[in-house]
Amino acid sequence: MLLIDKYAYTNRLKDFNPMAKMIFAIGALILAITIENSYVNLMVFLLMICLTIFVAKIPINRYFKILIVPIIFLTISGITILLSISNEDVFIWSIKISNKYLGFTYKSLIEFFKLTIRVLASISSTLFLTLTTPLNHMIGVFKKLKMPNIVIELLVLIYRSIFIFLEESKDIIMAQELRFGYTSIKNTYRSISLLIKSLLIALLIRFQDMQISLETRLYRGEFKTGD
Repeated sequence: MLLIDKYAYTNRLKDFNPMAKMIFAIGALILAITIENSYVNLMVFLLMICLTIFVAKIPINRYFKILIVPIIFLTISGITILLSISNEDVFIWSIKISNKYLGFTYKSLIEFFKLTIRVLASISSTLFLTLTTPLNHMIGVFKKLKMPNIVIELLVLIYRSIFIFLEESKDIIMAQELRFGYTSIKNTYRSISLLIKSLLIALLIRFQDMQISLETRLYRGEFKTGD
């Protein structure tokens, strides 16, 4: 069982109206994506964390362990926004490489901060829904909304794939940290390359297991758990 499934079925909000939780979480997600206001996004992020940890009673250490994987990928992608190269030292912080400067400006720092807050608000909204609502409850909501079975099937499989990816990433990164895989830039690059390779292999194995599991349950293109 995935860690998210464990908490989805045991948290204090598991029996709360799933339609209301979905509307609330999706509304917060849309707000985080569409509103270009860092204060609003920060409030969404903090609200979702408080609801998930203090109301739903998801253990705080487990919550941040789940959150750490998207944060790592956010940091890696955000570096491309934060850092730039110039022939002149126009940065508030920089290092000289040959005859060029690598660093970041005040503007790029602000953009990185805005992106980080927006993404964290979006992720926390998604985690609130997934950690407080069992999958079969979500399927029930989809069926009440008269979604076609093919759409429900795709949404469920995408949902499972994303969190299988996060679960596998977390385990591999924890193993690498125990072996001091991120103690230097050289080790970090090597660990990231090994992470990608290991993830590909692990995900293929997990997807094969999921396919076998569906076949043994006589899956025929429709999830019955929401009935």
